[in-house]
Amino acid sequence: MTLARCSLLLAAVGFAAFGVWLLVAPEALGEVGVVLSTPAARAEIRAFYGGLELGLAAFFAVAATRPAWFAPALLAQALGLGGVIVGRLTGVVVDGATDPLLLSLMAAEAGGCALGVVALVRLPGSAAPSTGV
Repeated sequence: MTLARCSLLLAAVGFAAFGVWLLVAPEALGEVGVVLSTPAARAEIRAFYGGLELGLAAFFAVAATRPAWFAPALLAQALGLGGVIVGRLTGVVVDGATDPLLLSLMAAEAGGCALGVVALVRLPGSAAPSTGV
């Protein structure tokens, strides 16, 4: 199995696990101090952190079966997780958010981002994605 396929499958599993967790139990965010005091708040977490994560998991799973999709999917993996890391780091610096769960999630996201970058760079025939410009 190629590194690209492995990276995308791991991303699919990670996004699916997180998505199912927050779709089924949005109040689990209470572990990091997020209080969902209204039905609308729980529905928003279910939709965005549950549904969107599941949609991304499906995309990465499909992309893992289509070599022509490897580069764009790996780029989405790296940039998506990289963006989350920037947000978490901002929370650490600006808000002093050093909760062990948040830091653990950031470490996992950094690993997924790095794996996506390495897999993208190692794709046969290209050292980096073409910008088309």
